[in-house]
Amino acid sequence: MSNKTYDEKSAIRNVIIASQHLDKRSSKPVEDIVSDICGLQYDPNPTIHLNHYMMLWNRKSDFAVEDLDAAAYKEFKITEAFAFKRNMFFVPTNEFAIYRAALKDVVRWGSSDESWLAAANSPEDLAAEEELKEGLKDQPGLTTNQIWECLHLSEEWDAYVKHRKAGDLSFELPIFRAFYRLKRKTDLVTCGRNPGTFKEPLYILKENIGIKEWPNAGIHKNEARAIIIEKLIASFGVTYPVHISHITGIPTAEVTPFFSKLEQEGKISPLKVGKKSCYIHWAKTGLLGQCPNQDTEEVRLISPMDILVRDQTWLKTFFDYSYTFEYFKKKGMKWPLSILVGNRFVGYFDCKMEWRTKRFLIKEKNIFDTAFEHHEGIERALQNLAAFHGAEDIAWR
Repeated sequence: MSNKTYDEKSAIRNVIIASQHLDKRSSKPVEDIVSDICGLQYDPNPTIHLNHYMMLWNRKSDFAVEDLDAAAYKEFKITEAFAFKRNMFFVPTNEFAIYRAALKDVVRWGSSDESWLAAANSPEDLAAEEELKEGLKDQPGLTTNQIWECLHLSEEWDAYVKHRKAGDLSFELPIFRAFYRLKRKTDLVTCGRNPGTFKEPLYILKENIGIKEWPNAGIHKNEARAIIIEKLIASFGVTYPVHISHITGIPTAEVTPFFSKLEQEGKISPLKVGKKSCYIHWAKTGLLGQCPNQDTEEVRLISPMDILVRDQTWLKTFFDYSYTFEYFKKKGMKWPLSILVGNRFVGYFDCKMEWRTKRFLIKEKNIFDTAFEHHEGIERALQNLAAFHGAEDIAWR
């Protein structure tokens, strides 16, 4: 971005931050915020509050964990669904079918949802789906084990799980395949999660909560992709095709034609950022003229699974910022919360919540700009985050 002045760079970041509801906390309902930012990735890591809660804590005014749980599991205004890169996301219920149609043939782990479902689509498999649906008709939310207890298949399920771990699928019954298929298609809806470290899900047939057909069911893949790609561009404000490809898992060669069509329709406009060709959504062009807010006291502590920071190249392009974290280590796991002050990233905290002792533990603090070393807004944000976790004490390691 060497051709742009600092104020112009800051103006672009303003567009992004405002588009992501990170300039000021929104008073919108949960489902509207989730729609605006194109979903919340579900992540089970319990180091601190889970990613989906952190994303909303940073964006919604007076947010409480119960607000998301109620929207997802009582009001069913948002739904757990397999979305970008075949990961679990919360998406608005009325948009679920659009996400599914747009992403069903995204390939990851060697297959797509479409190919995976087609591989078990014999008459025997379809009959097993109907058998499972009939067995769960009018049943409340059940855990996986409760489902097989209800259907008197507990012993068979236990044997299947035991042998599956050893790579032996000979104990697999068609009804077990049907269970995974119905989950993947979200005919079995997650209607709650039990307390505990990994929050075991409760499943219920969508018909049992009054959903006969998903809104927008039957939408064509290309129409769905056009909607989702434009929504994503608007959710970031300024972006480019490779970024959208990295977020969604749709190959760049398949994303680029949608950018061309949106440009022809006047819905996006080219925006040169250094040598990189980017685009701005038409609804966000007015934000470019707003005063840069790099000196604002607004502070956000961004989860490493937040959609804002998931593509490091995009992050480096617009924010001159990158970070690393270690997800899979049981010991020494690094879970950095990136410190966003106004429209600049100034460092990160590596945090952990000790749920048993109710201590919020700061394992590491890195501030890249000494001007922010004792920034009151950062200290206040950290205290608010500890309070959000119900911590009684903030401890420094």
